[in-house]
Amino acid sequence: MPDHPLISICVCTFRRPEGLARLLAHLRDIERPSGCDLELLVVDNDAGASGREPFEVGTRDWAWPARYIVEPRSGVGFARTRCIEEARGEWIAYIDDDEWPEAGWLAALWEARLASAADGVFGPVLASFEASLPDWLAHSGFYERQRHPTGQKMHWSNCASGNVLFRRQLFFDVGGFDPAFSQSGSEDTDFFWRCLERGANFVWCDEAVAHEGVPAQRLTRAYVSRRAYIAGQNYTRLHAHRRGWPAYVHFFLRGLVIVALYGPLAWGARLLQHPATFRYEGKLQGGLGKMLAAWAPVSREYGAGSSQPPDSRG
Repeated sequence: MPDHPLISICVCTFRRPEGLARLLAHLRDIERPSGCDLELLVVDNDAGASGREPFEVGTRDWAWPARYIVEPRSGVGFARTRCIEEARGEWIAYIDDDEWPEAGWLAALWEARLASAADGVFGPVLASFEASLPDWLAHSGFYERQRHPTGQKMHWSNCASGNVLFRRQLFFDVGGFDPAFSQSGSEDTDFFWRCLERGANFVWCDEAVAHEGVPAQRLTRAYVSRRAYIAGQNYTRLHAHRRGWPAYVHFFLRGLVIVALYGPLAWGARLLQHPATFRYEGKLQGGLGKMLAAWAPVSREYGAGSSQPPDSRG
């Protein structure tokens, strides 16, 4: 390994100028990992280049190389791929444009990598609500993400790209991000799952904290229900990519059981105005996503043409 390994901090952005500006302000002040060089790469998935102005303003007098690139192919997987293709570092650090890191974020990821000799290190992303959290949503636990002891080995289902440092060569070893997930999401989980299947070593670093802004439009029943449905759909598709059509049959039956169980529970809980109502409704939507994964159109969640507002990429 070179005396000064280069880490490419990669940001995919899409019509979220305020979020990008906030992220750049925090990246400016991060602690540099000992012995490492840094570069910043912002890939804008908006063909209209809406992120160019906040990038140019936010990187004035930047302390390390910073580049801005437009990836016109719509879909988060294409943007993530462009990051890898353009990066000059042997290590990639992904962070999303609706997130911001604590000062010790990258240094903690790097220290955990050195301590474990891992091929990738993941850290927590904590929700920061930009409006009052409804009681029903608080009780649902929807925005509560698992945390683990530092050094714990990662299971594929907990691997996502919102806060991760990994070896760039993995991208070429496993064939990159699958375009089948570019609009729906889960392209990152699919990618890291394939890395694990090839023998990669991934660990957790609980000190490498990033925060995620959650705007008011993500605190509605419609939004959360849709995300639960898409999660069920994508979970099935992830398995089907490995096992073929038998996975669709398996998860149809599994989803059917979930719907049969949680449908009455959700109905009864809503009737009684029970705090667990939406927890049951979320399970119900996830079950429906599993059942319909083989037949329903792939839900378009990212990029131009998605059903979400332009500033609700994640």
